[in-house]
Amino acid sequence: MKSLRLDKNKNMGVITVLIAFLTALSSLAIDSFLSGMPLMAQFFGVEINTIELIITLYFLGFAVGNFFGGPLSDAFGRKKIALAGIGLYGFSALSIPFCDTIEMVLVLRFFQAFGGGFATVTANLFIRDWYQGKQVARLITITAMIMMLVPLFAPVLGGFLINLQGWKLVFYFLFAMSVVLFIIFYLLIPESREKASITNKITAKQLVAKYKILLSDKKAVIFLFALCFPVSGLYVFITSASFIYLEYFNVEVSVFPLIFATSIILNVLASFSNTYLLRVYEAKKLFQLGITIQLISGFSLFVITLLDLVTFWNVFILIALFIGSIGFIFGNGSAILLDIKPEVSGAANAAIGITRFILGFLAGTLVAIFHTNDLVPIGIGMFVCSLIGNVIFLVFKSVSNKSVLFASSCN
Repeated sequence: MKSLRLDKNKNMGVITVLIAFLTALSSLAIDSFLSGMPLMAQFFGVEINTIELIITLYFLGFAVGNFFGGPLSDAFGRKKIALAGIGLYGFSALSIPFCDTIEMVLVLRFFQAFGGGFATVTANLFIRDWYQGKQVARLITITAMIMMLVPLFAPVLGGFLINLQGWKLVFYFLFAMSVVLFIIFYLLIPESREKASITNKITAKQLVAKYKILLSDKKAVIFLFALCFPVSGLYVFITSASFIYLEYFNVEVSVFPLIFATSIILNVLASFSNTYLLRVYEAKKLFQLGITIQLISGFSLFVITLLDLVTFWNVFILIALFIGSIGFIFGNGSAILLDIKPEVSGAANAAIGITRFILGFLAGTLVAIFHTNDLVPIGIGMFVCSLIGNVIFLVFKSVSNKSVLFASSCN
């Protein structure tokens, strides 16, 4: 069995692709069955907003999986946690088509997300364990690029499977993918964490200790929310995308993946532009540009939905701008936060994932609970997420300026 293991130096490209598949698990679980949500609602005899909870619960379960998965992988090894996560993800996916009630689907969906969070949190840790310096940055960038591409083809793949044999086939596919990934990781991927560091035990104190330093820094906490509130607006859209386009605008199921992908493409283009603009402008200025564009598009969306000025094209364009702006927000915001407290960058990175998915869960759930037959709750939800982020960022700038003035006066 050992002879089958990939060499981290000779097989760097293959290992990077396999690690990227870990990060792709959750995107596939979220985006691949969006076009099947109306069919799922009919099958269980519930409203579409109830089915939307399947998306929002995934955000919550993923955040919880991230929170526990990181520290547990320190204690028990990356590979064990990754395999446990893949296994739970696959078993839950296989069980969902056999459910008789939507309540059982929601429970299993949470466990699928928990497994996805467990597996995904180990991806960058494998890379950090094996490689150093520029190699780490380059390989993480490659996995992130693959991650950005998944939402482009996942709805297309999901639409094909749904047209072929209904929404259940999507979950069978997710199960089959997890089986293949489990076998590959079990046979080919070696443990990356040093044996001396694997204690096979962990206490509650150790579990939360790494987050305490980050949360004790006022600036870091304020900026964490300034970053995560605007990003959570994305999850309001993902939760409601099926209703917006398939139910409200009655677009064809075959067209839906193309509409969904357009917003993601704009996000990717903004991310590419951001890498070049960083040569000239500071990350903080580009972050502010992003949240300003998002606020304007979010406010415009709120106004047209409230005043019933909705058309397909104005909603489509404003949502695309809203989602595209995150290309300037997320990367720059993450870099700013990591720079505030570089000594606990691991905790900061985990905190971003946990916070944005919890806020996404709360925002998406509220929009689903207050669901109406129009787009008003969606417009309100996306605008409020952006507005809160902008306000908190102003607070952050104020606190930062006071800190600079205080430091200058001391000197």
